[in-house]
Amino acid sequence: MVIEITLESILIFFVFVVVIFILYKILKMIFKVSLIVIASFIFPWVAQHMGLPITANLETGITFAVIGFALFVVYEFFHFIVQLLRLLTWPFRMLFKKKK
Repeated sequence: MVIEITLESILIFFVFVVVIFILYKILKMIFKVSLIVIASFIFPWVAQHMGLPITANLETGITFAVIGFALFVVYEFFHFIVQLLRLLTWPFRMLFKKKK
C-alpha cells in the first residue's frame, strides 16, 4: 500500500480536522445546554421545597427551562464576542505590553 502526499490528500485531511473540531464544539455546547435546561426545569420544585413562594407545575418548569435556555444563548453570544475581540486585539496588547 502506497500513500501519496498530494495537495488533495492534505486538503482532505485539513477538512477532516476542521469537521472533527466543529463536531466537538457542537457536542460540547449541546451537553452544556442540556444541563442548563434540566437544571432550569427542576428549579421551581427545588425552590418550592426550600420554602419560596413559587408554584411548581409542568408549565412553570417549562417556562424556567425556556428562560434558562435563552439566558445561556445570550451568555454564549457575548462570550463569543469577547473571545473574538481578544483575538483581534492580541497583537496590540503584545505591542504595548510593558516589559518588567
